[in-house]
Amino acid sequence: MNDIVEIQPDIYWIGALHPDLRIFDDLFPTKNGTTYNSYLVRGKEVKRLTDPAMVDYIIVNHTEPDHSGALALLLEHCPKAVVVCTQSAANFLKNLIHAPVTTHVVKDGEVLDLGGRQLRFFIAPFLHWPDTMFTLLEEDRVLFTCDAFGAHYCGTGLFNDEMPDVTADMEFYFDCLVRPFKDKVLSAIDKIRGEQIDMICPSHGPLLRGNPLRAVALYEQWSRPARDGKNIVLLYLSPHGNTAKMSEAVARGASLPGIEVIRRHINDLTSGEIRSLMEEADGLIFGIPTINRDIPKPVWDVLAYLSTIHLKTAIAGLFGSYGWSGEACKMAEDRLKGLRFTFPAPFVRAAFAPRAEVLAQCEDLGKAVAEAVLHNKP
Repeated sequence: MNDIVEIQPDIYWIGALHPDLRIFDDLFPTKNGTTYNSYLVRGKEVKRLTDPAMVDYIIVNHTEPDHSGALALLLEHCPKAVVVCTQSAANFLKNLIHAPVTTHVVKDGEVLDLGGRQLRFFIAPFLHWPDTMFTLLEEDRVLFTCDAFGAHYCGTGLFNDEMPDVTADMEFYFDCLVRPFKDKVLSAIDKIRGEQIDMICPSHGPLLRGNPLRAVALYEQWSRPARDGKNIVLLYLSPHGNTAKMSEAVARGASLPGIEVIRRHINDLTSGEIRSLMEEADGLIFGIPTINRDIPKPVWDVLAYLSTIHLKTAIAGLFGSYGWSGEACKMAEDRLKGLRFTFPAPFVRAAFAPRAEVLAQCEDLGKAVAEAVLHNKP
């Protein structure tokens, strides 16, 4: 469904509604559908909605195909239009549109005069692609943010004050797309801090007309570290209790002064809790049993989360029990080395139940990781 809605004088929503979408980008569930929000802003001297041939500028805040997929067709109808974007976006467009595109690459803080209306641009890389920027319509106090502060949610209206609270949908959206770039979120928020903003217009989900800065505050809350001091997160799986016994020894060894050891069984945590713990960790230790010559799926899932979050550590340790074979620790080591982790001590394995000497090795492993964390070196 497509429509045109005037959201403020001479500012129009010209997007599309997709209420029955259930998986976005073949990756993310969207139980409430989504919207694709685009906008038209008229300069003060323009007296009608506009003939596409008269469009002067197309602002591309981000080039991901769900936002730029119609750009080539749009340019056919807007032959004089200049695409305004970041340098990264201009580079990406060369591979997205296999035809000449006239671009104007903006600098951070640059202003574009539309004839009585001013657009100011804030470079906001990695929210959630390298090419992202925000666009502020200064006189009207409207901030266009593309994916930031959005949600996959298609309601009966366009505005957040016309529908139920969508905070949970916003947080899930943040979790899927923006979470790995929390430091970039905080940098972007610093750029717009203090700006007068009456409405935030993202490219998915409700337009934030009611208390728009609440979304900014939520992003800041979700992006700031929750813990002070140094900590080691120890996550383990233990079908028969042997890896759990090893984890106790590792935790004892890691419990040096100045180190908090957070030891958790993977099955006691949600995926969000696991990712939050790993993000806050100064060191990571994984207890991994070998099952059928492989890493068990719950642990594979945890290792997969590492590439979806913003880590502050590259210090790791590994241990685990096994029965007739013991491949899991080596497989996990290869995975972590591929993510540039280093290991202060070799992994420790136990055949079935760990003997006293193996438990002593586990304590040494924990101590080595803790010392590396305290000295901030792997």
